[in-house]
Amino acid sequence: MTTLEAAHRVRAQLLRKVSDSTDLSKAMRKAVRVLAEANIPSLVVGGYAVQENGYARFTSDVDIVVPDVAAARGVLSINGFRENPGSSMTVTDRVSKVEIDLLPGGGSVGPGPLKFPMPVVVSAQPTIADLRTLVEIKLSTYLGSPMSRARDLGDVVELIKANKMPQNFALNPAVQSKYDEVWIDLKREELR
Repeated sequence: MTTLEAAHRVRAQLLRKVSDSTDLSKAMRKAVRVLAEANIPSLVVGGYAVQENGYARFTSDVDIVVPDVAAARGVLSINGFRENPGSSMTVTDRVSKVEIDLLPGGGSVGPGPLKFPMPVVVSAQPTIADLRTLVEIKLSTYLGSPMSRARDLGDVVELIKANKMPQNFALNPAVQSKYDEVWIDLKREELR
């Protein structure tokens, strides 16, 4: 872990402590452990991963990508989580009441150009999406639904700033031009 990554982790933990959302970590770790015991790989994305990658913003749920949402939901529902009525992709930790949104690896939620990555790591320790993967997901969901997913673009802006990301940060070609546009706009604002 680099010094910058360690600093990001400390900031994320502090944010969860002062915002009284430490249950997010507990519920996420519990879900990942249960999935690992069932030999289901997982990848943590969404707001939690944004926090861990340097932008300390509030989130109230945890997004986890799994290969098979129905199988993961079934395993979690018999191990301390309850299935949420009306949603085939969400479970809630019975103790903390934190919602876990299960996302389909290799599939999409919405019309963005990219699919969610297929998680391959089975581990009782959480695998948090790296910066590249997270920015690609965020830009893809924004491009698919710009009005309803504006927060995803805001996350990318803040991640660029927090990580001092370079202009030549290589991403999937489907989202690269949007990254370039955002990066250039940020630099223009700095020069004003």
